[in-house]
Amino acid sequence: MQISNRVFVVTGGASGLGEATARHLHKLGGAVVIADLNETSGHALVAELGERARFVRCDVASETDGAATIEAAKALGSLGGLINCAGVGTPCKTLGKEGPHPLSVYEKVIRINLIGTFNMIRLAAAEMDRQTPNENGERGVIINT
Repeated sequence: MQISNRVFVVTGGASGLGEATARHLHKLGGAVVIADLNETSGHALVAELGERARFVRCDVASETDGAATIEAAKALGSLGGLINCAGVGTPCKTLGKEGPHPLSVYEKVIRINLIGTFNMIRLAAAEMDRQTPNENGERGVIINT
């Protein structure tokens, strides 16, 4: 896949694996849209990377936020890919000293890790489908971590 001069959305891109992915894509000549809830880290990373980097505050499970993220990517050029790194985990026992695992905590994990991942996949795939394939027949790539 050609990375240089393509645009990549990285969910969870303000820290951890997402940040490392955004940095690597940017180093290889790609433009990156860092989609994350952490505004402080996201803006700091964009300030460091400079040109070809944008931050979008994005709750990946929100249709509105997801669509705004794809629009931000389109403003930079052809969407080359989506790398889903947004995710959470909860170190919580099913049954602990305080009682059963709170259902609301589990619902948050499902909302971000499953619904959010699928939301971003469907929005990115729709945009890539509208694009003309490049000389290698590629429209883009989606990677889920």
